[in-house]
Parts: sequence; structure tokens; C-alpha cells
Amino acid sequence: MLRRTVFIGLALAAASPLAILSLRSEASSPAIAVAAPAGPSWKVDYANSRLGFVGEQTGKAFQGKFRKFEATIVFDPDNPATARIDVTVDMTSAVTGDKQRDSALPGSDWFKAKEFPVARYVARSVEKKPDGSYVAEGDLTIRGVTRRVPLPFTLTLDGKKATAKGEASLIRSDFGVGQGEFADATWVGLGVKVTIDLRATR
Repeated sequence: MLRRTVFIGLALAAASPLAILSLRSEASSPAIAVAAPAGPSWKVDYANSRLGFVGEQTGKAFQGKFRKFEATIVFDPDNPATARIDVTVDMTSAVTGDKQRDSALPGSDWFKAKEFPVARYVARSVEKKPDGSYVAEGDLTIRGVTRRVPLPFTLTLDGKKATAKGEASLIRSDFGVGQGEFADATWVGLGVKVTIDLRATR
């Protein structure tokens, strides 16, 4: 067992607000079946998009990202109540720039990726706020545990280009992430922030 190894990131969160969006990560994975709706189809600029996370280990913040994720999103900015967002994240693809930490994350103390290879986020509703931002309420499943997670985000449209940015706050222990000596905040903070920065064109 690697001591002081961190859990970070969930999926995510990657629920970006674009009309029809099929996200593909650095390595392609099977598409999620979603009925084709009316509306523009968006292509993600992968080089400039990111599904990231921020955690804390021994009192120091660190950042990471998921290299493999895919989402199918149906979203009309003027009618968010009709949105459908379904995101999967490859839990073996988390990287933080620390070899010890990265090798431990898929293990049984953390993501337990052999048994639960993907995390999934399914939005149940999306609401537009008075300030023009949005909040998705969805079910996030990690390690077989499902919790309702809100994801506030903003959407910027510029002609045929769109940028979605947002972040969600999670407690890793709510999903059973961090077992044994890592179950509390002694070595690894319980709070995790998931961040999205997605760019697309139609």
C-alpha cells in the first residue's frame, strides 16, 4: 500500500452545456447511446478542453485530470429543462504528475478500477439562473455508489464556437473513495473539486 497517496477527481463532472456534444478523450471509447435530438451538433476542441480535479495531500493542494472520458449532451440554452447529459469517465486515466499517486489511484483503496472501471454522471435536470448561468442536478456514480451532485456552469457562445466552464464540490468518502488509513483526512483531504473547461464548434 502506498502511503499518503491521493484520491482526486470524479467524473465528472464533464457535463458541459452544449447542444449535442460527443466528447472523446485522448483515447477513443465507445459512444453512449442517446436518441438524436433536433439541434446543432458540436465538435469538441480536445487540445483546449479539460476535465480536471483539485485535491489536497498532507496539506498541499494538487491538480490532475482525466485523459479518457466521453459524454453525449443534448442542450438548448434557451430551454434547459429539455437537457440530457450522460457522461462516462475512465477511472484508470487520472493523472496528477506524481508517479506514486497516479499508480495508486486505480487501486482498491481508491477508485477500485478493476471492479468499477468507469464513473458516470447523468443529469436529471438543468436550470437557468437569473444571472444567466446554469446548474445541472445529476446522479454521479463512483465505486458503485450513487449520489446527487449539483454542477454549476457557465456557457459562452461566440458564433459557431462555445465554451462551457464549471466546477462541482465533492466529498470523496461519500463514494467510498479512500479506504483503510485513507478513510479520513489524516493524509488526504476529503474535499475534491471537479473542474470542466470545454471548447466546441458547430
